[in-house]
Amino acid sequence: MALGFCPALLTNIDAVAESDSPTKKLHVAGFLAALFCCQNSAVNPINQGVDGAHLRPLTVKYRQRPTVSQVQTQDDCDINRIPAYAEWTAPSVAHMQSSFFLDDNTIQHYCRDASILRPIGVPPTQVMQEVYGLVLETANVVMKAINQALVTQMATAFGANTTTGSTFGKVLNISSAANQYNLSNGIIDMMRDFQENELCGDPCIIGGGLFAAYNMAQAATCCNQAGMDISKIGVPRFFFDKDTQSIWGQNSIGVLAPGSVKFIGRNKYQGAFAGQRGNSFFTTFALPVNEFGCNLDDCLGQLVFDLQLRYIDCPGTYTVNDVNTPLQRGWEVIISKEFALWVQPTNAYAYGDPLYNTNGTLKYFVSNTGYTGGSYTSPYS
Repeated sequence: MALGFCPALLTNIDAVAESDSPTKKLHVAGFLAALFCCQNSAVNPINQGVDGAHLRPLTVKYRQRPTVSQVQTQDDCDINRIPAYAEWTAPSVAHMQSSFFLDDNTIQHYCRDASILRPIGVPPTQVMQEVYGLVLETANVVMKAINQALVTQMATAFGANTTTGSTFGKVLNISSAANQYNLSNGIIDMMRDFQENELCGDPCIIGGGLFAAYNMAQAATCCNQAGMDISKIGVPRFFFDKDTQSIWGQNSIGVLAPGSVKFIGRNKYQGAFAGQRGNSFFTTFALPVNEFGCNLDDCLGQLVFDLQLRYIDCPGTYTVNDVNTPLQRGWEVIISKEFALWVQPTNAYAYGDPLYNTNGTLKYFVSNTGYTGGSYTSPYS
């Protein structure tokens, strides 16, 4: 430059802020992560309704277990019951998508590394580095929207707690005196609920607020004056999720027994419906969690998106966010996901069964003194 000044150096915020860069922060989606990691949704038999992008109606049959009232003491030939199946039909899937456009002229003004090609998807296709970075950002926000939708659906799907007979959240007071441990309230009470509700396997807990603080405190917890090492209670794995606090209620948590809730995912661009078609390339890709630098959760890597790469090869006027906008040649990228939520039916147990109206899910509100939290709200209302 003139007068001997050095030209300005250009760097990326990712290099400066590292893992705290806004584009490198993976959205927190604890409920969705739990559906994969705790509920094993990736190998979900319900997903058999989707076969290579083809759709088939899918029904889950179930039969109520007999009750004690159907057992008799008389030795005769009376018939106590006629077993019959009930059915649950997979619902229509919801759809989430987000898209962006990047014109060739913009890329040509960036540094050369912006146009470096790299593969993405199954089947793989080549995209420019700048496009790949935008794909990550967009997939991240679509994943967040999916999590919010699932948390909202779950808000009204919790089963009854046999200790209260209600589907409304039970209050847990996790405080205790210095020289005793409360056996009728708090964490011990929750663990006892697992017994009373006959939860099998290792449940998982999703939520935030005071329970998130309690979960952190467990790492430094040892013996109280009553001689109890509280850290050895064996509280189930906890998944932090901020959406639960605005939707389920302040200081709320949900407990899910394995198999009680499943994520149903459908991918449209597979098999014969993938690859090059006209001006678009259709593929699928798993959320590349390791490309992010913050809030990493390997469980979310099991979420697979649909991806459409559409090249606009002729300048013209196109609709952008409902506004007619002139565009030059470039790439339109659409990231989408079709999904649904399966929750074990609450009529799986007959009236008179100790588990009547339960479904392997429990809801709680956590207090450290007295509960003053909120109630269910929806971000879509």
